Amino acid sequence: MNSNELAGIIVPVITPVDGQDRVDEAAYRALLRRLIKVGVHGVFAGGSAGEGPLLVFKEWERMVTVAFEECNGKIHLLGGTMDTSTRRVVERIKVLAQIGYQNFVVAPTFYVGAKLHSEQLRLFGQCKEHAEGMNMIAYNIPPCTGSIIPIEVMTDMTQRGWISYCKDSSQDMDYFRRLLKEAGPLGLRIFLGTERKASEALLAGAVGLVPTSANFEPGTFLAAYAARTDKQELARLQKRITSLVENLLLAPRMWLAGVKYTVSTTGFGSGRVVSPLEPLSAEEKQKIDTFLQANPLAAFPGD
Repeated sequence: MNSNELAGIIVPVITPVDGQDRVDEAAYRALLRRLIKVGVHGVFAGGSAGEGPLLVFKEWERMVTVAFEECNGKIHLLGGTMDTSTRRVVERIKVLAQIGYQNFVVAPTFYVGAKLHSEQLRLFGQCKEHAEGMNMIAYNIPPCTGSIIPIEVMTDMTQRGWISYCKDSSQDMDYFRRLLKEAGPLGLRIFLGTERKASEALLAGAVGLVPTSANFEPGTFLAAYAARTDKQELARLQKRITSLVENLLLAPRMWLAGVKYTVSTTGFGSGRVVSPLEPLSAEEKQKIDTFLQANPLAAFPGD
């Protein structure tokens, strides 16, 4: 593993929890080991799929510690630090540094959100000051934070040497392409988190994908990354990816319930989401079960 270069399929791993919203350590370790075994390039622990900002701090710390124990030296590992203020984010960065992480992910602060250019530069600048040699990765996810990281801020941070990687989950391909065009030549490498546009992003020059559906079908995304210059093969794989998104990430209230339930059908965790998120209804579970019976999850060497 080249510790200095991130690329490929980085799985935003879910966090199995029990009825008291505590990390189900056995299930979490088993899922991480499965992802490592099938050959994913990395794991993003504590992101939105991992419910990092929803866990109490003690459980967040336990979650990122377990992820480090399982992944360190085997695959790349990114730690999510998302929170509501700079100091809260920095507190998480310090924990990751003490554990031994090499990569941490920062999104704009939320609730009272960081929306002005100056606010975002203040946040990322202070986080960089506490990086302790770790890579800082910018995370653009306006559906969760309520604000977008402007292209100008991304290019500014790249020129300052603060970041060389970002993840874009804006679901806006015009933004993604502008980012490639304007920040790419400056050295910014871009991961896409929008699964419906996976093939388009790889062909355009994304360095990799961060796909939620890879929690339960990593092989399809690994195949897509391997075929990243093959339009015909990518088109075939994209049909499967789109089908997964439409049929398994289906909860109208919260997509995460669909992800966690599907992962639970493969033997990892209970499918519970952190309160107050809405669990799937019996009808929604049946819809997923029906799809899986007709369209089994694709196996992959080592799975």
